[in-house]
Amino acid sequence: MAQTELGVVLGLSALAQASAAWIALRQIGAVSGRYRFMWGFVALALALMVERRAVPLWRLVAAGDPGHAADAWFGLAISLLMVTGIYGIRQLFIDMKQQEVQLDALARTDALTGLPNRREILERLQTEIERCARARHPMAILMFDIDHFKQVNDLWGHAAGDRVLKAVADTAHASLRRIDSCGRVGGEEFLVLLPETSHAEAQAAAERLRAAIADRSIENEGPPLRVTASIGVAIHQADAPQFDAGQLVQRADRALYAAKAAGRDCVVMDAS
Repeated sequence: MAQTELGVVLGLSALAQASAAWIALRQIGAVSGRYRFMWGFVALALALMVERRAVPLWRLVAAGDPGHAADAWFGLAISLLMVTGIYGIRQLFIDMKQQEVQLDALARTDALTGLPNRREILERLQTEIERCARARHPMAILMFDIDHFKQVNDLWGHAAGDRVLKAVADTAHASLRRIDSCGRVGGEEFLVLLPETSHAEAQAAAERLRAAIADRSIENEGPPLRVTASIGVAIHQADAPQFDAGQLVQRADRALYAAKAAGRDCVVMDAS
C-alpha cells in the first residue's frame, strides 16, 4: 500500500475513533449518576486508543515504513464498528430515557380520564400552597363528587359509568383557567386547584362547574345520561399560616359532605 493511501486509512480510523469519543462525551451531559461515569470512562478509553495506537502507526507511516498496512486496515474496521456500536448504545439510552418519561407520566395520570391521579394532584397542591404562601396570594380547592354514581353503574353498567367519569372530567377540565388543575383522587371524586383565587372567585367557579356538570348530556346506549355533583370549597387565605396539603383537603372534604347532607347538587364553602 502506498504511503499516501496508508495515511488516508489511518486518518479515517482516527476520525472514526474521535467521532465515537465525541458521541460519548455528548452523552455525559444527557445522563446522570452512574451512567455519566460510564460514558466518561468510554470517552477517555477512546481518546487513549487514538493516542496509544493510531498516533504510533501514523508516525511509522510518516517515517516511510509501509509494513503496517494490515494494522491500518484492521484499525479502520474496528474504528468503524466502534462508531456504529457507540451510536447504537446512545440511541438505546435515548429510547430508555423516553420510556422512563412515559412511565413517569403514566404513573401520574389517571388512565380512564387522562387527568392527574391522586399522587400527582396532591403534589401539585402542596407546591401551589408553598408558592402562594411565598407570593402572599390566596388559593382555593374544590372537592367534588358525582351524586348517586353507584346508581349509574347499577342501572346502566360500568361502561356507562366510565363514560360519565370521562364526561365529567372533560367538563371540569374545560371550565378551568390555564393556571388551574383538576385531578381524579379516587372513584367518582375529583379535586380542583384554583391558585390565586379569592373566596368570592372560588364560590363563583364552583357554581359554574356545578351548573356545567348538571347541563352536560352524556351519550349512552339508552337515553342520554345526566348527573349532578356536590362540591366542597376550602380557601387558603393569603395571610394564613402555611400548612400542608392534607389539612386543606380535609377542610374541602368536610364541606363536600356538608353539600351532600344539604341535598346534593350544591356548593358548600368551608367555614374554618
